[in-house]
Amino acid sequence: MKSLNRLLGRSAIDPAVKQAYEEGRILDLLAEYEFVPELWKDLIALRADNFSDYAALAYRLVEEFERAQEDPHVPSPLIGLEARPEQTRAKEQAA
Repeated sequence: MKSLNRLLGRSAIDPAVKQAYEEGRILDLLAEYEFVPELWKDLIALRADNFSDYAALAYRLVEEFERAQEDPHVPSPLIGLEARPEQTRAKEQAA
């Protein structure tokens, strides 16, 4: 998302970005940023009437990609620090 945000930010101040897109030079634009290889093919394949529409499609694509990369099964580091109720009771009974 960081690379896409840089590209979109640049497009707000540099009309050459939109012009390059309209001239079909999306590959040249994307080459200036560090997109992960898995996204390259999909970003190049996106088609839109203008750069604003392309940006919206690219944003959705990158967002979905990043969401798919997240590991929902990563446990919280706090789990190991929290005392389990049975451990607390065992300590109280032993005392």
